[in-house]
Amino acid sequence: MTWDKCIRSLFPHGRGSRRVFLLLAAWMGFIALGFGTDRSDLDIRDRLSPRNAKRPTRPFTHHIVLHTTEGKELGSLRKVRRRGEAHYFVGKNGKVYRIIHRSKIATHAGRSYWDGYKVIDNRSIGIEVVGYHDRDITAAQYAALAELLRQLKSLYDIPDGQILTHSMVAYGRPNRFHRYDHRGRKRCGMIFASPDVRQRLGVLDKPLEDPEVEAGRLRVADPELHEFLYSAMPAKQPEESNVIARGWSAWTIAREKYDKPSTLYHFPNGKKLRGDQIRTWDQIPVGTRVEIGQPAPEVEFEGFVEVDQTNSDARGIVGDVFAQVTTIYFLPNGLVRTGEDIQGDPDSREVLENLPPGTRILVGYIFGGRITRDRFPGQIAGGKWNYPSTFYRLPDGRIFSGDEIDPCRIPSNTLVFYQS
Repeated sequence: MTWDKCIRSLFPHGRGSRRVFLLLAAWMGFIALGFGTDRSDLDIRDRLSPRNAKRPTRPFTHHIVLHTTEGKELGSLRKVRRRGEAHYFVGKNGKVYRIIHRSKIATHAGRSYWDGYKVIDNRSIGIEVVGYHDRDITAAQYAALAELLRQLKSLYDIPDGQILTHSMVAYGRPNRFHRYDHRGRKRCGMIFASPDVRQRLGVLDKPLEDPEVEAGRLRVADPELHEFLYSAMPAKQPEESNVIARGWSAWTIAREKYDKPSTLYHFPNGKKLRGDQIRTWDQIPVGTRVEIGQPAPEVEFEGFVEVDQTNSDARGIVGDVFAQVTTIYFLPNGLVRTGEDIQGDPDSREVLENLPPGTRILVGYIFGGRITRDRFPGQIAGGKWNYPSTFYRLPDGRIFSGDEIDPCRIPSNTLVFYQS
């Protein structure tokens, strides 16, 4: 693709595109010189992700989402920086690291839903705090986080009630334990829903209901967590246990890692099985201890649903949206088809009842079509062409996100998928 065509792909709106591009380049130059950076008494240091330069500007900033690393500081910082998974990272000693520029999109919330909007990454600032969802943070972290929140609230005019936790916005797909889209798949950051903790951070309000649950779009899968997040004065934190009991399932303990090979089940008779070796989930005996392995070196992308040998029914995997035009199936034979197309074809309809292992599914996406010599990313996906949540499937089968792709080197016949 020539330079002129590359410019057109970014700004496909006529003669003024080159002028717009030059003005944008000049503005980015000002930013590089320090214009518009945080003015802060905080100890903020740049640890910018390699993905920072390619991340697009966020169109709206309506929320701040607070996270806990659930792991040690050094390894968590490396992981968050490598993948650009937060705007700020708060260490135990109160040092704050800038990972992604505050005006850009960071991929911190994953599969998320709040106030009628999915993909909260596109509307929020994410702050990763070293610590655990059920443990208090250090005095130095309280001081640093309170000041960082004060500045961001003022800068973006964000009310206290719009400061959320990852556990509030994350949601789960249907699975063996919950046959519907549900809340409760993460407890990440739940400590920041505590009124006492919020008061120490200078945050004097919080949401008292889940808008998606109230609207009937999601159901509550973890009642104890729900009570803690939305009660004005929660009586106690949800209990924690890694032993299966009545009403305390493998999902309650391991959440979406319940069937992963890194999750190990220690049965009362001494037998051990990995999560991917278990087939009869309703027959796991009471007293089985669940050991959750360390997170994978790379964060799993939460948009794709992977089909394995234990569950191949499309409705059972993604719920009632299995046959919609915005549910897209990447079959192992290379075919890419929407649920609506497959359901409408009598010869292939039965595939939805027995998807081949290795099938990958995108839910809530638009199949934008193919890139050609005369059809560029910006003409297909508009302003979402370089979003991390936009995907490009190259003719050789490789898949890249919008913040990984080089718009000037995309081969013809590349397929484009962007969120609806």
